[in-house]
Amino acid sequence: MRKIDETYFLLSLLWLIAGMVFGIWLGANEKFNFAESHAHMALVGFVVSAIFGIMYRFYPSMAESRMAPYQLWIYQIGAVILVAGKIRVDAGGGPAVVIAGSFVILIGALLMLYVFAAKRGTSRAAVGVAG
Repeated sequence: MRKIDETYFLLSLLWLIAGMVFGIWLGANEKFNFAESHAHMALVGFVVSAIFGIMYRFYPSMAESRMAPYQLWIYQIGAVILVAGKIRVDAGGGPAVVIAGSFVILIGALLMLYVFAAKRGTSRAAVGVAG
């Protein structure tokens, strides 16, 4: 498997492209009621995934956690569920899917907190300055 930081970077770029394509579709079809879904793709998908990738890159010992791969996939699956649910809500549907996705993302974020607290060790920046 590819390094977890690289996987996060790849997924963040996929979220970016998906958000851009979705945004172009929104504008071209004047479907501005989906603007919040577009924002969730960008923030929950692209931005947070990129930040998590940076954290794994900055603290490489975090990737040694047995929970790290679970954290990545739980968060990403939650993001997909949340965005799909948000699209459904923006189209006039009920909030059940977005609520479920929110809880899955929360679990992914809590796992990130655990991995960071338990395994962060020394950052690459600190090693570079000291060495």
